Amino acid sequence: MDVHTRIVAAAIDRIAAAGYDGLSISAVSRLSGVSRPTIYAHFGSLEQLAAEALEVAAVRVISRVVERAREAGSAADYVVEVMVAARAEFRSQPALAPIAFPQRGSILFDGDPIGPGALELSRSFLLPLLEFDPELEPELDEISETTLRFLISLVMFESSTSRSDDKLRAYLHRRLVPALGVTS
Repeated sequence: MDVHTRIVAAAIDRIAAAGYDGLSISAVSRLSGVSRPTIYAHFGSLEQLAAEALEVAAVRVISRVVERAREAGSAADYVVEVMVAARAEFRSQPALAPIAFPQRGSILFDGDPIGPGALELSRSFLLPLLEFDPELEPELDEISETTLRFLISLVMFESSTSRSDDKLRAYLHRRLVPALGVTS
């Protein structure tokens, strides 16, 4: 593993262990075995390191979520599986908290949970939807915003209608799929 990759991996591990507020150049130096000056040579600041670490973590999540959802048999099932998989990822990966909860200080999306960066991330989860229904392409930005709004609430709030994955699937088929205008 090259030095740059080792530094980013250590930053992701540190965020996972201590949260975004626990990230420091010193901690990353200890975890990666790389000197502080070397870290600063690769990343001009802690903020730049954090942004790249969160971006790498987000790309990994997108890959896992899309891989899991690709087995869906329809556009509606794909959207539902993306939501179920994304909720599971954001809830189980502490390193993703700054992505899922940007108002808590993430520099990745400038504190706007539905700003341009967050919408682009949501769009990347949903691009394979067009393989099921290419006619949705003109509506993909609006579909991305709607699913992002749903995902934020699903990550942050628990209810009896969405507690289990099966209940969540049923709920999303009843409420989200019709709202998006996605066919089964």
